[in-house]
Amino acid sequence: MYINLVRLRTVLDDREEEIIKENNNFIDDINNELTEEDIIIKENAPDAVCNIYFIETGGSEPHFVKMFDSIDKKEPVILLSNCKNNSLPATLEIKTYCSRRKYSAMMFVGKDPSHVAKTFKSFFHVYLAKKSLDNNNLGVIGEPSPWLIASIISKEDVKKRFSMNLIDISMDELVIEIDKKQMEYIPHHEDLKAKFKKADVLEEALYFYSALKRLVKKYNLQGLTIRCFDLLNKYHNTACLALALLNEEGITSACEGDISSLLTMHIVKALTNRPSFMANPSLIDMEKKQILFAHCTLPLNMVTSYKLLTHFESNEGIGIKGEMPLGEISVCKLALTKKSVYDESLALSGTIKENCSLPGYCRTQIMAEFSDTEFITFFKCDFANHCIITYGDIVDDFAAILSFYQMKFDEVE
Repeated sequence: MYINLVRLRTVLDDREEEIIKENNNFIDDINNELTEEDIIIKENAPDAVCNIYFIETGGSEPHFVKMFDSIDKKEPVILLSNCKNNSLPATLEIKTYCSRRKYSAMMFVGKDPSHVAKTFKSFFHVYLAKKSLDNNNLGVIGEPSPWLIASIISKEDVKKRFSMNLIDISMDELVIEIDKKQMEYIPHHEDLKAKFKKADVLEEALYFYSALKRLVKKYNLQGLTIRCFDLLNKYHNTACLALALLNEEGITSACEGDISSLLTMHIVKALTNRPSFMANPSLIDMEKKQILFAHCTLPLNMVTSYKLLTHFESNEGIGIKGEMPLGEISVCKLALTKKSVYDESLALSGTIKENCSLPGYCRTQIMAEFSDTEFITFFKCDFANHCIITYGDIVDDFAAILSFYQMKFDEVE
């Protein structure tokens, strides 16, 4: 995988050959550190996935300005400095030039090639995750649920901000597919039948899954969200199991028509190559710095064990009560405010301390504990009602991928 190297320099004395040689060695040393990542930085690279601008000396700023109009503004401007020959101040000037024009600029700085390579590896992981999201199709089946009064975002904003496509699909079309009563291949089918004894309810829930799978294929969807309570009103059954199965197989699936949660889940999946748990913060213990997260759907490959119960609010259909392994988690959520998504979104790390079975809450329940700082951060962010939970600490990666989406919503036309 090639990264195209663009070199910018201004040399006022007779040291140009010396500077070129020194910087060639710098790039070679970085490449040696990147061999395991199958990444090569090279001038005039064929089929390069992006450019990196090596600011070799001071005075390079006018050269950058001349080529600025030809740079793909949908991608971050990647700058490299080895902190020699006034490279760093020039790089900082160029970064500010980009930022003031509302374009994201990433800067890799250091005299030590191994350090630069290490930070570049982390960046490139996030960069490829972002690239994998471009032009993804996300289905919105029905309108967002009426209680999501702070979680609405338009198709136009999603396209301009996140380069993803929202595909509107009517509930009527889903109902037509459900009423065909055609069963697709069902993962864990025998285990599901053993865990839920009401065969007719299970069968109908799996018709929901099969209908959604056909819509995924029809519209080439990489993810979806569904106004699931409409199914409860019509069928007295729920989409919880269907969404759990879809998430497990890599089709990002959110409930309640929640687009901001769907976007967050899809970004988290791109970063981790794993599904996530969409949950409500349901109980807060201020003294212990603990929060209970609960919901009735959970991907089956996120559990150590699970039961199939009824849906909590309705006591109908099927809800999943999963046991999640104790340990480190990240809690994330895009904040769709008029301010910067990068600054306003929620991203904090915590620890699952126990799985709970408290009355009065949704079926899957985890009690998570946070540091004082993280706990305070939770209250400072305006993220609406759902949170997205994934295993491990992805806070830095989540912040990094959001930095690609820095443009403010009040500038979206």
